[in-house]
This record gives sequence, C-alpha cells and structure tokens, in this order.
Amino acid sequence: MRKLALAISIFLFTSLLFPVQAKAVDPHGPKVIYGAPVRHTLTSCATNPGAAVACIQSLTMTPKSGDTPIVGAITDLKIPGDERVADSERPIPAPAVTAVSASNAPLVLSVSENNSCHSIGTVQSLQIKIGSNWVDLKKENITKKFSEVCKDANFTNAGFKITLEEVTALLGSGTLKGSNVSAKLTEILNPKSPAATISQSEIRFRVADPGGAWEWFSDAETSFLWTTGVPEPPEPKVTQGFYNEWTFPKGKNADPANNVVLMAEFQPYKATWCWALEVCNDRREEFKLEISPTQNRDLLKDNENFSYTVTIRAPKAFEFGEVSGSAKRVIVKYGKDLQPVGGVATREIIATLSPMATARGGTPTKMAEKAEFISYGANIWIYGQNNGIVDVLGACGKIGGVQVVSNAMHSLDPTWDEIEQAIVVRLSTPHLLPDGSVNVGYLEIRMPRAAALCMWKVDLDGNIKASIAITYVDGSTPTVATVTGQRIGDDYLIVSTGFHYSSPTLRVKLSQDNAVKPADNAVKPADNAVKPADDAVKPADNAVKPADDAVKPTGNSASTQSESKNENKVAAPAIAPKKIKVINCVKGKLSRKISGANPKCPKGYVKK
Repeated sequence: MRKLALAISIFLFTSLLFPVQAKAVDPHGPKVIYGAPVRHTLTSCATNPGAAVACIQSLTMTPKSGDTPIVGAITDLKIPGDERVADSERPIPAPAVTAVSASNAPLVLSVSENNSCHSIGTVQSLQIKIGSNWVDLKKENITKKFSEVCKDANFTNAGFKITLEEVTALLGSGTLKGSNVSAKLTEILNPKSPAATISQSEIRFRVADPGGAWEWFSDAETSFLWTTGVPEPPEPKVTQGFYNEWTFPKGKNADPANNVVLMAEFQPYKATWCWALEVCNDRREEFKLEISPTQNRDLLKDNENFSYTVTIRAPKAFEFGEVSGSAKRVIVKYGKDLQPVGGVATREIIATLSPMATARGGTPTKMAEKAEFISYGANIWIYGQNNGIVDVLGACGKIGGVQVVSNAMHSLDPTWDEIEQAIVVRLSTPHLLPDGSVNVGYLEIRMPRAAALCMWKVDLDGNIKASIAITYVDGSTPTVATVTGQRIGDDYLIVSTGFHYSSPTLRVKLSQDNAVKPADNAVKPADNAVKPADDAVKPADNAVKPADDAVKPTGNSASTQSESKNENKVAAPAIAPKKIKVINCVKGKLSRKISGANPKCPKGYVKK
C-alpha cells in the first residue's frame, strides 16, 4: 500500500497541467513483457494446444467420504481467459528493430533552455505567466541529462519532453487563454510548426534546490522543437488461453448437472504481475485453482460434501511454500515424477478441495456490517517459494507446505510473529449473514512435520496442544470458539470454528503437552458455532476429520486449544457448562448480537 501511495503522489507531482491520458486496460493483473515468461491457463494435458509445460493431468470428483472418485472428462466447451493470459508460459520474443515501423515513433515536443547547466538532482519547473502570476505547467526532479549541451555527466540544461497527448490535454484545458502569448503558443503547439522561441518574460524555467535553499530563473528565450521520438514496438500480444469444462459420467451416462469449469492458471517465476499502473513485480509464482459450476448454479451450494482432486503436471523447479484460499478439507501434496517436457523436469502436484460458503458484502476498502449474499465456491492459490508472499512466514515458511483456508471474504496472507512464536492470520468478512444472524468463522490450517518442528520445536509423534488466540480491531470480546487438532500422516491439522467476524486476528501455536487439562470453567461453544463436517473422512483417506478430543474453551476467552496424540482420541472429563447469554448492542442504525458467559458491547456500541 505504501508503494501504491508513493506511485500516486509521484504521478500527481509530475503531471500538473500536462495530465497523462488514462489507459483503457485495467492495470491490475498480469503484464506481458517481451522476453519474459507469461501467465497461462491450464488445460487438459490430453489436448494442451499451447504445448505448455504445466497442464491438468486429471480432475476427479468424490460425492462423499468413502465413495469411489469419478474421473472427469473434458467437454467441447472452452471458456476464454483474460486476453493477457496465454495458452503457454513461453515468452513472447521481441520484434526485430527493423520490423518496428517508423510510423510507430511518437511525436514529442522538446522545450528547453540552452544557456545554463544545472546539477542532476535539482528540481525544474516550466512556468507560464498568466496575468501577473507565474503558473507551473510541468514540474519534476532532474534525474538525467536532457541533452548534450552540458558536457559534464553530472550537469544538464533545463528541459522537458512533452508528448502529443499531453499537449492536446493542455490545449483543451483553457489554461493558455489568460496568457499574453496564447495565440503564438497555440501555433507552436501544432506538431506541424517549425522550431520557435518565446521570451523568458512570458515562459521561463525555474530550477531550485530540493530543500528550497535557492532558486534560479532562466534569463534566455525558451526553445520549442517538435521531434520524432524513439520508435515504439507494438504492445506484446499472447495467444489467448482458455479453460476446460469437465463432466463426471456415471458409467456410460453423462451427468451434465455436475459439470464444472476448472479455472486453473500458472504464473511462472519472472512473469510480471501488477497491482496498479506502476506497482508490479515478477515474484508472483503461483498456481490458481478455482472450480465453478457451468450447468447447475446451486451445485456447490447443495453439495458441500463434494471433494475435487486436481492433478497438475508442474515444473519440478516449482516448490510450493504456502496455500491460501476459500475451501474446506484442503490437501496439497507432491505426486510422482513425470517425463521431462521440452527438457524441463516435471512432477505431479495433487490438490484436493471441497466447497465453502462465504458471506460477501461491501467494497474492497470498506467491509459491510451485513452480508449482501452468500457465494459457494472452491478456490485456492498455491504459492511457490519464489513468491514474495511466502517470505512473511519467516525462515521456517521456506520449508513449505503450510496451508491456510477460511470462509472469510478477505484474508491477509499468514505471517510469522517471531515475538509471539505464532502464525498470525487476519480475516475480514461481514459480521452478519444476509438474514441478520451472526456470521460464524471457520479456519483450517494444515502444516507438515518439518514446519511444525522448525516453528515450535514440537514432535508430531508426541502429545500436541493446538491453541488459537483471537483479538479484534474494534476491541470487541471474542465469542467462544472451538479448536480441534489431529495428526494425519506427516501433517498436523487444526480446525477452528465458532468465532465471529468482522475482522478477527488469530494467532496459532502448537506446543508439546503430556495431558489434556480442560479449564474448570469451560463452556460449550455458542449455539451458532459451525460444527465440524460430518463427512470428514478417516486419516487413511487423506481427508480432514476434526478430532473428537477437542478441549472446550473457557467462557469469553480469547484463547482456545485442543490436544491430540498420534490420532488417538483422549476423552475429556465432563464439565458443567456455564449459561451462554446473548445481548443486543446498537450504534446508530447498526445492531449486533454478542454472545458469551459475560458478553459486553464493542467499543462505540451501547447495550439495547
């Protein structure tokens, strides 16, 4: 965000009365650069029209735990992707210099003062006299030589190169009407006009120290000259990629009601991604997997027990560091090595995910108190080790394999808090569902043995205690949450439910413990807490099954925990629950229900 704000401030500073024309294309998203790899769609390896290294080996759908997976097949339907997303990662070669037509060369107006030399790093302004005042037409720092008038490499004459678009904008602004040289300047600003000069008493240059210690004004005429700029190559274009529709036949019979589109994409390392016009980087290495119905809009809503398994042929150089998204029962693992493709070593990446309901409402910058609708989807991002997002998980995050998914509308990628020795997850989504009931949170974290050992020095073969501390930006009291922990193979799975939104921060820890010791004042979860899915499969089936040995949290506590040992259940003693109270809190037209053993209204709210 700091980079974006800086870019905007620089843009406003250098534009002034020569505004840059807005581009029609949304700058957010992939950016195609000559000679660099590009983001591309993943199609079935059986067709793979772009001959991409990365493609989809298979897609299966399992209706519920214990069922035999149904192998998907592609249909004839092809859904086009973004015009900047290709059908292969292959770089677009730059055109030969001779192929760049001179007609592509832009017209540029050079405005300069050629009698004095100034230090690189000073600030220059082109000013015009309007009435008795001097107005800046253009202003910027001098960062390089304008011409060879000054021989010293660290000095330059004052000057600007102004594009035809900027000149057109100036003429249309009406600014020149108050100038004594309006007619002459309008004539000069015509690209067909010859070289010309205007007296420094009407148009001048100002050069100043950045700190304002001194300023200089030109004492010679200002020169104007239209020139032809450097020919520009055409914008690089990709062969647009597409997504396959998949169907899951039962025997020999097709079942189009279950058809989905797998919107899968791969962003290789060194392919460029932009968040704004000048805010880009080439460390966005990732796979995106998103499953959406094509025939039955309620498919994922009505079948949250469905489980999809995507097998990707991926470059072996891709090593995943972290997984985020909106889905349940997520598992991402490496599969077997595959044959090289075009000299590139490859292997399988196998991802399993199930649909998730997410309450949505508000704007990208302001979250709504009450959701407008609920979406049902299954989507994850598999970030590579060369993605800057992985850096914030610290040194142990480089081991890879940490997977964090939730039912939040927005989430900041998990970070490592060195002081607290915890993984920090920040979530944001409307507090209330469309029907006015409280939106209950769901968080699922899976991590491999090596990452757990590095972060917390715990051995998954012993007794493990998973704890989650919850805080809120508005200072509201956390509702009762449940936490279940379970070792599944070489992974440890944590599932937390029952916390409320809108903007909780959750700190997750694992620790070694020898016994389960529930607190004497433990309370039952709130009535609206999300229960662990009944369809969770056994560990041997590589799916998520919340442990039955979860410890019930203390009333209104911001920290909850659970313990497990080698997947064996540990019976917790029966505890007499405290009564859960529900109060109504209001703030203007806003109303919230707060539950707990001793509930209190958030800051700014009063009890109704």
